[in-house]
Amino acid sequence: MAASLVVTLFANSAMAGTWTATSGAPVFASELFGDGTAVITPTTAVYTMSATPGAGSAFNVDFTLGSGTWGAALTSGSLVLAGGGGAGSVTLVDGGALAGNTAKFRIDVGTSFTGNRTLTLTYTITGVTAADSAAAAAAATLAVALSDQLGALDTAGAATTVASSINGTSIAGVGTGVGNIDVTTGSVNFTSTSLSTTTSDLGNFTITDTAGAAAGREDGNDADWSAGSTDAAITSGTLTFTGDFSASVGVDGDSNALTNDGLALSGCLTANATTLTATSATFTLTQANIVSMLGTACDVTLTVDGTTAIAETTPTVNVAIDYTNVDYRDESTTVTLYPLTKNGASAALDLILTPGGVFDGFVRVSNKSAVTGKVIVTMYNDAGTSVTFDLSGGNLAGQASTALISAADLYAQAQTADATFDHNSGKLRAVFEGEFGAIAAQSITISTDNTTFTTF
Repeated sequence: MAASLVVTLFANSAMAGTWTATSGAPVFASELFGDGTAVITPTTAVYTMSATPGAGSAFNVDFTLGSGTWGAALTSGSLVLAGGGGAGSVTLVDGGALAGNTAKFRIDVGTSFTGNRTLTLTYTITGVTAADSAAAAAAATLAVALSDQLGALDTAGAATTVASSINGTSIAGVGTGVGNIDVTTGSVNFTSTSLSTTTSDLGNFTITDTAGAAAGREDGNDADWSAGSTDAAITSGTLTFTGDFSASVGVDGDSNALTNDGLALSGCLTANATTLTATSATFTLTQANIVSMLGTACDVTLTVDGTTAIAETTPTVNVAIDYTNVDYRDESTTVTLYPLTKNGASAALDLILTPGGVFDGFVRVSNKSAVTGKVIVTMYNDAGTSVTFDLSGGNLAGQASTALISAADLYAQAQTADATFDHNSGKLRAVFEGEFGAIAAQSITISTDNTTFTTF
């Protein structure tokens, strides 16, 4: 009896079954996992036995699911014994309940096993949250162990990824365009490098389904995720633009007051904004619109009325897609578009004496162009802290110059803009930007006896 037991123990320890947790872990669309209630169908798990237990014996097969729970209650029929020779019956004896993550099956051997018998588990998974990500992520793992009254029957099957995820539909943009605001026109037109003097390119964005071998799968693993069809049916979509569009609100290119011609799409879809205000614009999209837009760059253009001053702005667009299934994660991505900036000239002064110091310091700014415009000042202290403000006195006429502006006056204007700005008993420097094509600035210091001055 003792010798027989030793032989049995040795046989058990030598067994080395093969664990194939999945025939190719499917990658599911991460949109499915918005609230963790999606039920996904991975491929079956197969354990190929090396052990050949004898007639009348019994052993257990324990499955453990990680990062998810059973999507439907398992039954004795969920585990199928096949292959090789011999006969046995399968009974679920513990676990396997909906929302559980373990299951214990007992195999009662009727006739001795021969060859390599296989145990195939068919199951679904829910409660997956690790997959709610735009990037690929491990979604769920499955492990197995076979044991009898003496211990391990075959080598345990290690926890192995059986499902992963990837963003099914992605949104990306390119914030590049052409043209700037032409200050020589009083900032009411764009430069000649723009699409036209009244239209500027703001860049583009693209809505794309992940395709090919990397495509995210639907929950049943029966088709690729495709925005606007089957699992990915869409209720609506919205493009929300933010920026300063005040010079575009009054544009009426088609003589139809009901259309908002100031902000338009082309390429993926030809459309004007559904609503347009000085600070925002929206496009309301249908499922058919979004399906037609997939994979094609959506070019964005801004048209101005040619009479309202164009403000510098860095527009953005939020692309939102509302899936019909309320449990899914809806799309919402914000893209930064092409910044509109003025082409005005600037002049820097690296030395403006300390306000209220021993020497009196002054600044003189000259508009050397024929265009009237304001002067914008960015002032720095020696610590590198800065403040930006419009130079007082209003617009500076073409070929005009300011009076001598004292350092104390400039400093007072800076503190009006930002009371926390401080010269810290040091000297100042500043950059003067004109809304015109040419600008000059001088820093002037007068001696204590007012007999001499120095110009920087």
